[in-house]
Amino acid sequence: MMNSESAPYVFGLSNQLSVSDYLHMQTLEPSRIACLSLSAANTIIAEKDLWESLAHLLIYTAGRVYEHCTRISAPSSYAIIRSQLYELMQESEELRSSITAANYIQSRTFLSRSSIMKILAELKKGSYITTERGLLLQIKQGIPLKY
Repeated sequence: MMNSESAPYVFGLSNQLSVSDYLHMQTLEPSRIACLSLSAANTIIAEKDLWESLAHLLIYTAGRVYEHCTRISAPSSYAIIRSQLYELMQESEELRSSITAANYIQSRTFLSRSSIMKILAELKKGSYITTERGLLLQIKQGIPLKY
């Protein structure tokens, strides 16, 4: 999984020149979704002169992709997990209460479950995070940059 977005958000406008059959969207909480063809969306953008809004969306999307790539290419598993924990804390309470920290991290990285669980256990033992039944409740203090 690349990232999560909160409503309202428009998906699909940033990859207009490529075939993206490998991409899919999954909702993790109840959602209302509308679908519009790319040509219809581009017509509306042109007719309503929404180019500036489209530019803002594309800049935001490019930034999110860059952040994601930076996070998952961090030099260590620990740095990746640390980053993902902070990202999980930014998610809605509803989402955080429905997915364990380990599952959240594993779904967004290529890390093994055992390495994720080991680091989460150490962070909990060091009182950096609070979890209950695997759910992240709180980051108590700044998680150290180094393991």
